[in-house]
Amino acid sequence: MKDSQIRNKRSVTTLSDVATEAGVNKSTASRVLNNRLGNGFSVTEEVRKRILAAAEKLNYRPNLIAKSLTLQTSRMIHIIGGHYALGDLGNIYQTVVNNVTSIMDGSDDVFDVTVDMSHHDRQTSELPPWKIDGAIILARANSPTLTELEEGQIPYVVVNGPAGKSGSSVVPDDENGAQIAIRYLAELGHRIIAYANSRPDYLVGHSSLADRHQTYLREMKKLGLSIVPGHDEWLKSAEKFLTTAVIENGATAVLAYGHMEGLNLMQAAHKLGITVPGRLSVLCFCDQQAAAAMSPLISFIDLRSSDMGRIAAELLLKHIKKPGNAEPTTIKLAEELVIRNSTASPQK
Repeated sequence: MKDSQIRNKRSVTTLSDVATEAGVNKSTASRVLNNRLGNGFSVTEEVRKRILAAAEKLNYRPNLIAKSLTLQTSRMIHIIGGHYALGDLGNIYQTVVNNVTSIMDGSDDVFDVTVDMSHHDRQTSELPPWKIDGAIILARANSPTLTELEEGQIPYVVVNGPAGKSGSSVVPDDENGAQIAIRYLAELGHRIIAYANSRPDYLVGHSSLADRHQTYLREMKKLGLSIVPGHDEWLKSAEKFLTTAVIENGATAVLAYGHMEGLNLMQAAHKLGITVPGRLSVLCFCDQQAAAAMSPLISFIDLRSSDMGRIAAELLLKHIKKPGNAEPTTIKLAEELVIRNSTASPQK
């Protein structure tokens, strides 16, 4: 059976196939394809081109696992927690991943980025089987993953969550954002402000759940304003929430945990005949990218997801370039108020 027939039956082209096609030994093909010339080893330009042409002809793709075991650096960044980006439409992690990839593509030392979209068991490491130069973690990683990163001295940065002792993190200041939101609504003249909490299955235990809710309670108390019942319950039904908060308790404004809660409240208000922003002002936590795609235009507290992704990627590159010397750090980004069509002074 001919070599080409063997390859077709096997379907995957190997390094040995490329070497045979180019008429060189396997180690020579490997050095050329991995750009590892020098240190006493060289080939003619004709041989180099022949190897590259053979790889292209055979559609050769290197085995990442095997390659990473032989090279000191892999030129690969792995993003952990990619399944969060598949959650709510337009959530912040989609923007974070896009910005991380953009920074890595534009760096002097270009890195390939892989994204783990799987839901892992809590007792199983989320790291890939191949070598990586660094990791970006979305929200949080499980204990085995953090242990492996720490013990392996692999640089990593957590976006919107806490890091271990040697990792860094980039997080939005949710307490600051909630404070800005409540004070803005109070300055408009609202005295009965409700809070719509997140659903129970979204990032259970994430710090944002407590930070936004507790800041709502604290600021309302500081300003001597009425705390509306339902603030400590999950938003299961937007219609029921508005019936209780607005119709029964007289709320003229509501701060929602996220943009999906905000959109659900806007739809329910329309169905119940509650005008926005006439009878009710709606404000939520969101980011520029999701807000730009939403209609109607909701006022929001900008979580600055683009900045989080960019800063996290730049921080990781800094740690990779100075392995063992870069100091772990936590960068907290101040959130910003963006006023659009859903907030106004209460009706007289």
